[in-house]
Amino acid sequence: MMSGYPSYPAYPAGTPGAQLQLTGPDPVEVAAAEPARQRRATVAFRLILIIPHMFLLFFLAIAAIVVAFLGWWGALFTGRLPEFAVNYLSGFMRWFLRYHAYYYLLTDVYPPFTLDDVPDYPVRLAIPERQRLNRAAVFFRFILSVPGLIVSTVATEGASSLVLFVAWLLALVNGHLPRPLHQALTALLRYQTRLYCYYWMLTPAYPWGLFGDAPAVPSAAPGYPPQDGGYGAPSPGYGTAPGYGAAPGYGTAPGYVGAPGYNAGPGYGAAPGYGNPGYTPGYGTPASVYGAPGGYGTPAGYGAPGGYGPGQTVFQPASWHLVLSRGARQLVILFLVLGVLMGAFNVASNGLSLPRALQRAENANTANNAINSVNSSYGTLTNKMNRWHYTVSACDQNLTCVTKADANAATYFSAFASELRATAMPSGATAAANQVYSDATRVAQDYAQLSQAANVATYQDTFTRLGLQQGLNRFDQDFNALGTALDNS
Repeated sequence: MMSGYPSYPAYPAGTPGAQLQLTGPDPVEVAAAEPARQRRATVAFRLILIIPHMFLLFFLAIAAIVVAFLGWWGALFTGRLPEFAVNYLSGFMRWFLRYHAYYYLLTDVYPPFTLDDVPDYPVRLAIPERQRLNRAAVFFRFILSVPGLIVSTVATEGASSLVLFVAWLLALVNGHLPRPLHQALTALLRYQTRLYCYYWMLTPAYPWGLFGDAPAVPSAAPGYPPQDGGYGAPSPGYGTAPGYGAAPGYGTAPGYVGAPGYNAGPGYGAAPGYGNPGYTPGYGTPASVYGAPGGYGTPAGYGAPGGYGPGQTVFQPASWHLVLSRGARQLVILFLVLGVLMGAFNVASNGLSLPRALQRAENANTANNAINSVNSSYGTLTNKMNRWHYTVSACDQNLTCVTKADANAATYFSAFASELRATAMPSGATAAANQVYSDATRVAQDYAQLSQAANVATYQDTFTRLGLQQGLNRFDQDFNALGTALDNS
């Protein structure tokens, strides 16, 4: 069952003498396990493996837009996002996070097909309980999100242009991501997630932290009780941590085994010299034989998602605090630089191709107008020539009647040629239009000569000499060619 998580407990108080820091709304938090070995086969075919999730997320996103629109009205009038919107959008963001974590090669664990929280997945999302929303900020949500969208787009474009390909090669060759690259991609994914959670009104906290967190900020996981002795950096003056012998620096606690590939590394706030007590191989769950380490237990800020319980594997990060190494920060800067360069290249390319695009648009517009005009003129000519044929048939071989009808036919073709000449043609149809104009003019001249015949013998001789029927056939063929040229312009 999906539900919004209860609000986080207050962050632990700082150490005595530490500088007081003002805090804003509880942010959305993301934690990822340390870089672990990945199967080369799943790395090689990662883009194929994520296709089912891409397909489903497309439809889930459409539903999210509808839910967010309905929730926007609720938040605008009540100052809080309705519970149904919180439930669905929170689930959608969990699915979004796991999908991108797998795509970014942050984990080799295939993302589950569920909106629910998955406790044993190595990338976790913590969304605070529904909070009061500023109605003005809700009303202008899209506008307020634009700066964050720009930053996210630039960083994502830079990461996707070359870095992800290099990451794929490194994971394919080495079987895992280098830690700085893993941290940088985690920071990018956290920023994207915070941005969309802000956009979907799941939190009033504006997205931040693309370059990680400052080391001075308290590092307890939101939603977890304050850490007991032995699971964090002891405060000054504590002396010996209870139950663990000497103070930090005395090695791993007896009987505890660090999880392969998931030890709390730089940037995740692990206590010096501890490792992860009692974590079974996989994703860092305390082994059932040791019980829950002091200060962890069931996360207070998570409620009880389905599947929690004694003995189940749960990825419980020692800290949601993400401090990037120097190399990771440099990689984030590289993301931004590459994104800016890619954007500048796209602008330059579009600038160079803009005249051609405008020319194509102009040709298309000209072609549409020409098609309408030519079809109208040809329709008029066809109707008049049908009347001519009826008139000639009714003349019953009366030469005067026939020559008068031929004079009218000459006028019809001459008018068609004039209208065609006045019609603007796209460059690709100009030659075909000129040929049809020449044919129509020639036929008009032939009918005009026939209209001058003084007797039947002269009429028949002129008709044979001019080749009028061949001229009419050629006109029809060239007109069809003009239609094809206009369609292709």
